[in-house]
Amino acid sequence: MNLIDSLQHSPKALTDIFSFIYQSELIQNLLEQEQRFGESHLGGKNRIALYDLDNTLLVGDIGDAVYAQLLIDGLPLPLSWKEYRSMCKENPGFAYVEVVRALEGISMEYIIRVSKHLLQSNQDYLYCEGEPIRIPKPNLLMMEVVRLLRDWHYSIFIVSASNDISAKIAGSVLFDVPISNIAGIKPMLMGRKLTSKVLEPIPIGTGKVAQYRLMTGDRMPMIVATDSMLDFPILEICDPDGIAIVVGENEELYLKAKEELSLTIHIHQVPNDTLLLFQQQHRVA
Repeated sequence: MNLIDSLQHSPKALTDIFSFIYQSELIQNLLEQEQRFGESHLGGKNRIALYDLDNTLLVGDIGDAVYAQLLIDGLPLPLSWKEYRSMCKENPGFAYVEVVRALEGISMEYIIRVSKHLLQSNQDYLYCEGEPIRIPKPNLLMMEVVRLLRDWHYSIFIVSASNDISAKIAGSVLFDVPISNIAGIKPMLMGRKLTSKVLEPIPIGTGKVAQYRLMTGDRMPMIVATDSMLDFPILEICDPDGIAIVVGENEELYLKAKEELSLTIHIHQVPNDTLLLFQQQHRVA
């Protein structure tokens, strides 16, 4: 049983972790912002939040986990896990596209089934070619941010560099975001099977901004969150009165945001794994 499952059986632990979450500067800033703009529809601004998915809303990467599971299942995929990870170190944007192209010939139904299986798993890791791969779980802090914004009538958008099928499942199942508001790297289909051709825009770097604008028009989001330097272009389109969230320990990204974004944007750096941080600080077994 993982820590999330164990918390569900302990009302006190759940109360403690949500108290911990609400002590964060990010949550306090969001509450202050909502109080400031109130029911005036943010003073004419857009109630829109834009999120990356993997290692931002999720602890882990749904695209990586799905690909690893397909390898474990014995599918004859063109990239081994080690080849893919080596490619990620050299050129991550290229690797994210290639791992989606490598799904050629697999049915949508199989990808859907594997994605749902992983999201329902009570295990924390799967093992592929001797390496542990995190099975994605929600970042509880970011999940609560999404819930608050939804209650405040924000439109939530998720743009991911994972395959579009798995991204839509993870975003809709875990965060209750409409699938029409979620996009990943889209493989072209032939019948119900994936091909090696991916559709533009490819949601990496400036392509992530292009995908967001296809979904919303040229509307500046008030809240933007990511963990990746590749996604800096989405931080750049944050409303000047908005909140930019750097998830995880990417100090380079955080410093770049502090140096280059508008001085009026509130910039927060938050942990990728809120639950682990809570566990460490409160010695939860």
